[in-house]
Amino acid sequence: MGTDIGILTVFACPHCTMPLHLGQYEARCENNHLFDRSRDGYINLVVGGRLAPNSTSGDTSESLRSRRSFFATGSYAPIATALAEALGDITGPILDVGCGEGYYLTHINATEKYGIDISKKAVQMASKLLPDAHCAVASAFRLPIVDHSCAAVFSVFAPHSFEEYARVLKPGGTWVTVTPGPHHLQQMRPKRDLSIDEREERRSEPPAQAQHAERIQFDLNLSPSTANDLFSMTPLVWQTAADASPTTQVSVDVWVSSGTSL
Repeated sequence: MGTDIGILTVFACPHCTMPLHLGQYEARCENNHLFDRSRDGYINLVVGGRLAPNSTSGDTSESLRSRRSFFATGSYAPIATALAEALGDITGPILDVGCGEGYYLTHINATEKYGIDISKKAVQMASKLLPDAHCAVASAFRLPIVDHSCAAVFSVFAPHSFEEYARVLKPGGTWVTVTPGPHHLQQMRPKRDLSIDEREERRSEPPAQAQHAERIQFDLNLSPSTANDLFSMTPLVWQTAADASPTTQVSVDVWVSSGTSL
C-alpha cells in the first residue's frame, strides 16, 4: 500500500523548483526536500526559513491588527469589489502576492486560492481566516510557484514583479494590480513642495504593462479610531513627518489595472 504524498500544489520547492505536495504536517517535493506545515496550515518557503538580516519582514503585528480592524468597517469594500470584478470567476489556481492578513482573497471567486507574504504573522492570520486556501511565507520577487501554473495572480498595495507574473501565469492567464492614484490618502500625507508632488503624480499612474485600467475614487468620513487604524496600516506610519496625521476625512484614489499573459 503506497504512502499518501499529499495534495499537489502550485507551490515550488525553493531549492529545486519541483512542485510541492502538501500533507497534513509537511510539504515535500519529489527530491525529498521537506518543509514543516504549521498548526495554522501555512508553510515557510523562505530558503533556510529566515530572512537575511538586512531584509524587511513585511507588516508588523501592530500594522496587521490595524488592517484587520479597518477592513472590518467595510471602508475599502469598493476596492475589494472592483478587484473581484476585474478578475472575474477564476477556474484554476489564483495567487495573491502580498496577501497580508487575507482580506482581499476572501472576496475572490476561485476554485483554488493561494496566498504568499513575506510577513510570517500575516500568513498566519490569512491561514486562519482562509482555511481552504494554501498560504506560504515567501518573497514577491522570487515566487516559489511552478512555471505557468496559475490561472490568475493579483496584488493590492504590495510589491510585485511583472517578470514573475509572466513566469507563473498560464497562457491567457490574468493579472490584476491595485496601486495608489495621485490623490490617495492625500490628507494624511506630509506636506510636499510642488516639484515633489508632480513627480509623485507621475509615479501614481497605471503600470505600463496594463491592458486595462479603472480609476476608483471615493471619500471616507472615519471615526478617530478607524482613521488611526488606516494610518497605522500604511507606510505613512513610518514615513511620517510632523504635519502628517490620521485625519478622519480622507480621499481614496486607486488604479485597478489588469492584463493577460501571452
